[in-house]
Amino acid sequence: MTEKKDRKTLFAVVAVVLVTWLVAFVYEPGLPEQVPSHWNIHGEVDGYMAKPWGVFFMPLLSTGMSILLWILPMIAPKGFKLDNARSVYELLVLIIALFMLGVMVLTFEAGLNDQVDMNQWMMVGIGALFLILGNYLSKVPKNFFIGIKTPWTLASDEVWYKTHRLGSWTFFIAGLLVILGGFLQWPFGWMIGLLVAAGVIPLIYSLVIYKKIEGFKE
Repeated sequence: MTEKKDRKTLFAVVAVVLVTWLVAFVYEPGLPEQVPSHWNIHGEVDGYMAKPWGVFFMPLLSTGMSILLWILPMIAPKGFKLDNARSVYELLVLIIALFMLGVMVLTFEAGLNDQVDMNQWMMVGIGALFLILGNYLSKVPKNFFIGIKTPWTLASDEVWYKTHRLGSWTFFIAGLLVILGGFLQWPFGWMIGLLVAAGVIPLIYSLVIYKKIEGFKE
C-alpha cells in the first residue's frame, strides 16, 4: 500500500514539474525580453533576467530541486532514515513543487502587468506554504533534509520531537497571520517579522529544551 502511495506522489511531482515547463513555454512568447526577477520592499521591480533564463530558470530550479529532494532520503545515514514518515516527506516535496509553480506564474503575470502587487501575493503564497508546513512538521522524524535542524535537535530525538511540535504551531500561526496580512496589505516588514519569528522561536526553544533534557556537562 505504501509503495503504491509513494508511486502516486512521485507521479504527482513529475506531473507538476512537467506542467511548470509547459506553462513556461505558453507564457514565453508574450513575455518581455527582460523578465522581472526581483522586487524591493516597496513592491518595485529592481532586478531583471533576460530571456531565455528569465523564462526557464524556475522550471530548471523546480526540476533540479524535486530530483534532489526525492533522492536524498535514499542515501540518508543510519539513524536518520525517514522510514514510515517517507510519505509525509514526499508530500512536502510535492507541495514545494506546487509552490514554485505558483511563484513562476505570479512572476510572469507581474511581467505582463505592472499593476500586479507582487509583494502582496507573494506574502499570501508564502503564508499558505508556512501554514501547510505547520500541519506536517511534527510528523517528520529526525533527518538531515527537512525540518528545524539545529545541533540540539539533531543530537536528541526528544528535542527534535518537542521542537517540531512547537514549530508546527509557530509556522501555522505565522502562516495564517501572513495570509491575512497579505490580503489586508499590512506593512511588508510586519509580515517578514512574523515569518522570521516562526523559525527563530523553535530554534531558541531547541537550545533551552536540550539544556533541560540533556544538559551540557560531560
